[in-house]
Amino acid sequence: MSVEILDGSTVRSFVEDEGAFNSSVDGRFAALDADHDGLLTFDRDGSGKVDRQEFRAEMREVMLMLAVANGLGFLPVQMVLEEGSFLKVAVDSELGQLARAASSSSAQSTAGTTCLELITEF
Repeated sequence: MSVEILDGSTVRSFVEDEGAFNSSVDGRFAALDADHDGLLTFDRDGSGKVDRQEFRAEMREVMLMLAVANGLGFLPVQMVLEEGSFLKVAVDSELGQLARAASSSSAQSTAGTTCLELITEF
């Protein structure tokens, strides 16, 4: 577990990043697919099974609703997150994006660097 600072944009950004989101969800899907047939035993479309696409759609909805339900909005919230949870993955994804942006930018502002340093210290 770790203590992280996040807001609604952290969750929205993660859900909108197809690569990061799909990778995380696919890993969770594989862990839940006990018989490795590519289907789960609960479903959304009434077919009797959940395929990877349905699982992604459901997880996207859950993540967006979670952000709204917790009232994250644009105000930062400090939360204790379990390693491997979708919110922890969302925070790690955002930190990775910030680190890449900071390292690729040739004209970093002092305030931006200080903010990144503070975020990564948490």
